[in-house]
Amino acid sequence: LCTELRPPVLDSLGLFETLEWQAQEFQQRTEIACVLALPAERPEFSPERATAFFRIFQELLTNIARHAGATRVDARLETAQGELILEVRDNGRGFASEGQRKPSGFGILGMRERAAYLGGEISFQGKPGEGTAVILRVPLKQG
Repeated sequence: LCTELRPPVLDSLGLFETLEWQAQEFQQRTEIACVLALPAERPEFSPERATAFFRIFQELLTNIARHAGATRVDARLETAQGELILEVRDNGRGFASEGQRKPSGFGILGMRERAAYLGGEISFQGKPGEGTAVILRVPLKQG
């Protein structure tokens, strides 16, 4: 359980390599193709912030495996305008977007709380039958 919540590779390899490891583990475990694009610039995060960011990514993949019926996940990390931006898209069944239905499950609530802890925000967009996109924006500097 501890490895699931904070894998040792987070300390030894860092956030970005751990996200890459998680994407590979997810693909092997679920047989859902998972492609992760990482930025050239890889800013440092404190251990607490790295854990929170990792747990959001992990929960996104868990939700996709449980609910999306997807065959592919594309995730992209980039740095822009003082933020680290994570975008995760799947080709699953999708759901009504936030304006039509407020996602309120415990997993989504936990991701919102972690995003707030990081000083950032997370948004969920989906269309039934067209997959889901999640965007997490986190300031690079802790405020």
